[in-house]
Amino acid sequence: MQMFGLDEPFSADRVRNLFDNNTDENEFTFNIHCDGGSVSEGLAIYDIMRGSGKTMFCNIDGSCHSMAICVLLAAPKENRTANQNARALIHRVQGGMTDCSNADELKNIAAEMEREENAILDIYTDRTKTARETLKQLMFDGKILNAQELLNYGFISKINNYNTNKKNSIVMSKTKKEVINAGESFLTKLKNFFNETPDTVNFDHTDADGNVLFSTEAEDDTLEVGMAATPDGTFPLPDGRSVTIAAGVITEITEPQQTDNEKKIAELEQTITEQNALLTEAQTVITDLKNQLSSNFQVSNRNKNIDGKRTLNGGKTVDDYKNEMNENRNKWKGTK
Repeated sequence: MQMFGLDEPFSADRVRNLFDNNTDENEFTFNIHCDGGSVSEGLAIYDIMRGSGKTMFCNIDGSCHSMAICVLLAAPKENRTANQNARALIHRVQGGMTDCSNADELKNIAAEMEREENAILDIYTDRTKTARETLKQLMFDGKILNAQELLNYGFISKINNYNTNKKNSIVMSKTKKEVINAGESFLTKLKNFFNETPDTVNFDHTDADGNVLFSTEAEDDTLEVGMAATPDGTFPLPDGRSVTIAAGVITEITEPQQTDNEKKIAELEQTITEQNALLTEAQTVITDLKNQLSSNFQVSNRNKNIDGKRTLNGGKTVDDYKNEMNENRNKWKGTK
């Protein structure tokens, strides 16, 4: 880029001086934002970086065009990254025409350009592990690749994520109770270490004959994973459980294995419980149905017959009511 007036180009000499002036540094990070440059200078930079014995990290800040891609590939694949909007142009080697050149001279220039293209393709193939023909087609197409395409073709191993306004989350590998138990156990050990007469309370767990198997720092027979206990080992308890102690804490509590008969009894008890529940539910349903079907209606009392004629409420017969109705009707008609 010196031809365009750049005072301090990113040259092979500059990279060499960077390493020579920082001999105590083992890691170097190069953030690339470059439109490319001289093929010979780019190949020299690549060789100096690869032969430095240093750990290289290369990241594409913006553009990584032309020979800048070889600088990117100087770092191992796992150390090559790109920002999300990074772009890279892969194209054939280009050069200006010279005046007054004969056919042989032009053929030599073309052959030299093809040699440079093959040298660049060698680097691409070796560092990306992508098929050479695929990379050659990319070079001949001369298209700009985005970050995802660079990742797909093996030029980088990772696309950087944005980290502004990011909420950090911590995934706990242990439950809250386990962490608390472990902390309490550690504090107890620390207290015992510095105090000659610790004030801890121990509970002795015994076998069926009353022999002490192990002790826990508790006031009762409670057993929990993470609880402080001594000594280390695996101890079977009379109730069928098995307790494993390691490094002064309970690491596992194994429940007793049921025999076939015990399993059958447990299954029968469960069946009886379920049947009793069904019976209770059925009784409730039947009671509700009875309440819905019952009625508070009461039939009116009827008077006894008078002279063989049925009477209604008030002691009147049907004929009495008929006569009254006839009289009322005659009054309305004005006949009586």
